[in-house]
Amino acid sequence: MLAAAMLAGCATATTTSSNVSPTPAATAAPSTPGALLAQAGRPDAPTLAALTRTFGRPDLERREGAGAILTYRLDSCALVLVFAADARNEFRLSEASAQPAAPEMQAPQLEDCAAAAEARGQAGAS
Repeated sequence: MLAAAMLAGCATATTTSSNVSPTPAATAAPSTPGALLAQAGRPDAPTLAALTRTFGRPDLERREGAGAILTYRLDSCALVLVFAADARNEFRLSEASAQPAAPEMQAPQLEDCAAAAEARGQAGAS
């Protein structure tokens, strides 16, 4: 009788746990421009097209062979995005950096520079 009760408890626990499906953490899309840029160098890094939609047209764009560099010049910083072609020949972000807008300025945080670039891109889109 005790064994039957223990088996019944196990069966219930197994049934309950099989009804719960885990949610992969990787399915959540980055919510900020800084989070997007933090994916640089990964296989799922943002594409050149996706970042152009986020930040708008760059001030400088250079394409050469299997790579491209976009530069966004802002009042507070310069956002530099480097892309490399993946196996499907799609440009994916390989590096991102924020540079001071002028030599006498402090080095900006990447997240702050990305937010400024996004704000400018959104203002230009309206």
